[in-house]
Amino acid sequence: MSASKIVKRFGISIAALALVGTGFTGTASAASSDCPEGWFCVWHGTDYTGRMQKVQYDNADLSQYTVFANGSLSGYNNGNNCDVNVYAGRNYTNLIATVKRGTKGTGTSTRVKILSNKWVNCI
Repeated sequence: MSASKIVKRFGISIAALALVGTGFTGTASAASSDCPEGWFCVWHGTDYTGRMQKVQYDNADLSQYTVFANGSLSGYNNGNNCDVNVYAGRNYTNLIATVKRGTKGTGTSTRVKILSNKWVNCI
C-alpha cells in the first residue's frame, strides 16, 4: 500500500475517531475522565479501554510510546485552550487531522498510528 493511501486511511480513521458519538454513558464516560485536564489522551482499545497514553506539549516523535506507535483506537482532546494536530509521521509530517478541544471519540475498527502532535488554534 502506498504511503499516500496509508495516510488517507489514517486520516479517515482519526476523523471517525474524533467524530464518533459525543454522548457517553456508563464505563465509557468514566474512563474518558481519566484524561487529565490540559492533555491529549489515547487508549489502545475502543471505549477508553486498554492502556492510555497522554501528551501535554508538542512532540516531534511519539514512536517511543506504545499506544501512539502501535495504533490508537479511542481518544480525547482535554486540552485547556488548543486543538491538537495529529500526524502519521515524525516531525509533524503527514497531517492526519485536527482534533478540536473537547472532542472525544470512542474508537474505530482501524488502528491509527500517531507519530507526532502539535497544539494549534490556541485561544
